[in-house]
Amino acid sequence: MPSIRIWTLESDYDAKVVECLASKLATHLHLGNLSIQTSGKGDIPKRDTLTRAVQNHLREDICVIFVIDRDGPMSIHQRRQEPNSLINQVSRIVDDRRFADRVFLVEAVHELEAWLLIDCLGVFCYFSSKSPRHRRISRSRILANPSFARLVSRYQRGNTERIVETQSGGRGAKEYLVEFSGQILRRLNSNMPQRNLRRQRYREAMAPDIVEYVVINRETLRRNDSLSKLGDLLARFK
Repeated sequence: MPSIRIWTLESDYDAKVVECLASKLATHLHLGNLSIQTSGKGDIPKRDTLTRAVQNHLREDICVIFVIDRDGPMSIHQRRQEPNSLINQVSRIVDDRRFADRVFLVEAVHELEAWLLIDCLGVFCYFSSKSPRHRRISRSRILANPSFARLVSRYQRGNTERIVETQSGGRGAKEYLVEFSGQILRRLNSNMPQRNLRRQRYREAMAPDIVEYVVINRETLRRNDSLSKLGDLLARFK
């Protein structure tokens, strides 16, 4: 059984999210014979080089796929100017002839939250599951509620890669998801105190749980080309 290593260098939370998404992609694409392994930020070697770590993984894994957030143009430019930034280190490894067709880079455009936002209905399901009054609500029941359905429709983008920060530190997919989650919480409980809303709306630690509710199908996958690219890479090694 081929083993594929997916390495999210920026966050251990991202590693859990990508592991779940990759599994759902494999199911959607009928890739039953793949073994998917993941590594996160905590697996970056402290005393060795990233190149050596890749060499070690390739003794067991058929390929290594790096996943890195690609933020707005200002952030990209800044990181490209730093010789040892993660994106530059990975680019050098991908370009190394020793790793041809075995090491790849997928940039999550714009931020991994854009991958979660391919299915705003699933995001709504997650937050409703935390509400005592709505925890058993299904996708069909959300859509049957005009108020809930309108909110999902309002935030569901046809292309989640277009949720872009216009400047470094500006509003991107993460901020968009924070805003959307706040609106969901308000819709579920209009009397929720502001301090509770701030505490319960989206934060990065929630992402591994939210992704369990995200559905991968033809419609949702069309909403993000970089996530589709990850699926295409997995399919190469089935």
